[in-house]
Amino acid sequence: MAWLQGFLSSRFALRVLDPNLWIMTAEDLMSAAERLAPYIEMFWTKLEALDERATFPVSDMVGSRYQSIFIMLYGFAIENLCKAHVVTKLSRDERLCLKRGKLPERLKTHGLKGLVTKEIGLAVDDYEKELLEKLEAAVKWAGRYPVSTGPMDKKKQQLKEQMLAMPQRLQGNDLARTRLLIERIKKEVLLKVGA
Repeated sequence: MAWLQGFLSSRFALRVLDPNLWIMTAEDLMSAAERLAPYIEMFWTKLEALDERATFPVSDMVGSRYQSIFIMLYGFAIENLCKAHVVTKLSRDERLCLKRGKLPERLKTHGLKGLVTKEIGLAVDDYEKELLEKLEAAVKWAGRYPVSTGPMDKKKQQLKEQMLAMPQRLQGNDLARTRLLIERIKKEVLLKVGA
């Protein structure tokens, strides 16, 4: 059975080291997110058109619930794009770790700001840093769980309250901002990995 384990570990390592697989997964995540976009855009259009006397039917609010999921999917797409570059520059020790069937620590992170700025080396402005914080929070918990993943310090509690407040600390232009940011990241990654 040792031969089977060796074969599976070797196949695992080859797949992890293929930047194209990471890029394809990122594109699939973006495609899935875009299926939610019309609902979110409709929500923001209706919200911005409201006057103080108007009511907002619950049926029109579905887009507000999808926005954190949209952000989460794009956050995972950014993570995959960044990791497409990371796998091309793994150290010898990290590659040995893969051959033993384990992911190196650099591939286990959801820290989007670090992946974008340190691993890829992309300069981001304050606006994009704020967006990366939202994306990272959505990836780690806010886009997939009703609560944080553990006891919260003051900063985490404030972020949670902001994200859960209507409209969830999210803004109508977050979709457009996210799309622009990921295009910059994708362009940089494709240049670096030669895909």
